[in-house]
Amino acid sequence: MSLLRVIELMKKREEEVLKIIRYLSGKTKEFKNPKLVMIGGYALRAFIRFSRYTRDCDFILRKRDGWHLGELNEVIPRDWRIEELKERERYGFMRWLKFIRYDKTRIKVSLDFMEGEVRGRKEEEVVLIDEDMIEKSRQTFVTIAEENVRVFVPDYGDYFIMKVVSCRASDIRDIASLIHENGIPKALSQRVKQIVPNPKIFYSRIRRRVIPVSYKFLGTLATLTLTSRNL
Repeated sequence: MSLLRVIELMKKREEEVLKIIRYLSGKTKEFKNPKLVMIGGYALRAFIRFSRYTRDCDFILRKRDGWHLGELNEVIPRDWRIEELKERERYGFMRWLKFIRYDKTRIKVSLDFMEGEVRGRKEEEVVLIDEDMIEKSRQTFVTIAEENVRVFVPDYGDYFIMKVVSCRASDIRDIASLIHENGIPKALSQRVKQIVPNPKIFYSRIRRRVIPVSYKFLGTLATLTLTSRNL
């Protein structure tokens, strides 16, 4: 598949994401009831100047008595379905799913909701969604399908920590870009102790994965920046 074709498909997916984000904003009083905080690739657009296409749109919620996921279940649009729903003692996860057609291609669009904890592929990849994370989130505009949408995003330090714990290849590139634009978050060690049950995984990934890859990435980025200034 050509690069142009891939970009066209990503644009089509993003248009659908814009529609569901608008719908969800209306059903939750602009993401305030229940309070939804955007994370992942779309939230990255609130912290750095360039944006990249991303497959997933993710939200987090604070776990309290009962489940907010149940409230969201009640407002899911008819043309969407629940692909996955987990409700455990400390955390919950739900994925909304929809397939759309573009020419002869079937495109998957999904929204993920994480309540109580952000959990990765491995058991130790856990970040707690505490009260401070939700309360310190801020409202801002992110661009989706060339339109500005008002959402909540986490505090920079909390977002940075989630990226490090996840630490996929795309996350490492994002971390390098975040450092280039915003520097290292303040009081990072203290916050890691508060929301990462296994702090060793955070520091291990900083040393073994983030630093080596970011060093190369930032070196390339600095070269490109100097070159562009001389053009």
